[in-house]
Amino acid sequence: MIVFENATKKYGSRTVLDRVNCEIGGGEFVSVVGPSGAGKTTFVNLLTGAIHPTEGSVSVDNYEINNLDEISRALYLRKVGVIFQDYKLLPKKTVFENIAFALEVCGDPSSLIKKRVDEVIGIVGLTHRRNAFPSQLSGGECQRTALARALVHEPALIIGDEPTGNLDPQSGAEIIDLLLDINKAGATVILATHDRETVDRIKKRVIRIERGKLVSDLQAGKYHLEK
Repeated sequence: MIVFENATKKYGSRTVLDRVNCEIGGGEFVSVVGPSGAGKTTFVNLLTGAIHPTEGSVSVDNYEINNLDEISRALYLRKVGVIFQDYKLLPKKTVFENIAFALEVCGDPSSLIKKRVDEVIGIVGLTHRRNAFPSQLSGGECQRTALARALVHEPALIIGDEPTGNLDPQSGAEIIDLLLDINKAGATVILATHDRETVDRIKKRVIRIERGKLVSDLQAGKYHLEK
């Protein structure tokens, strides 16, 4: 269970997230929508612990993310997979090496790394591109690589921060289909996006943020109903 309780984030006198309250249950697929600058990325960053709330709290399974020490946060992040709009791939590493690196930094044995990386490469459909470098990949293939890297720790929570923002419609739809499959397998998925067509197609719960405030929370709602 994810709980935002009066979560507020301020930068000086500017409030970017204002007393947000919501609960997200395990296994849900939730789209967080709103225009650019509404507070979606701040919502995501609070959830990953990249930033701390100025007031209020954010907790996952009764652990307050803002109160975790560095070691506890590192362990928490092993249970969370995050994908970004700009992929954040290492340019001098292949698809296989980019994904494997997430396990190598944790000290996992090479036999486990190879087995797990092969599994997630298959899940995202990139077996034939395992030895390609990011510069040789399409945008959709780069994002599939990023998604495979997010999956490699078998996380219970997947967070996407505008993951289809740099993709053409077909590649974006393929990423969303993969996220839906991952959700069906039991993972909680939180998708921050401003793409109406994507959210309408998903037909899952929609949380809308405007000017830092949570203004609506629709169960299996449609983005176009909230204008």
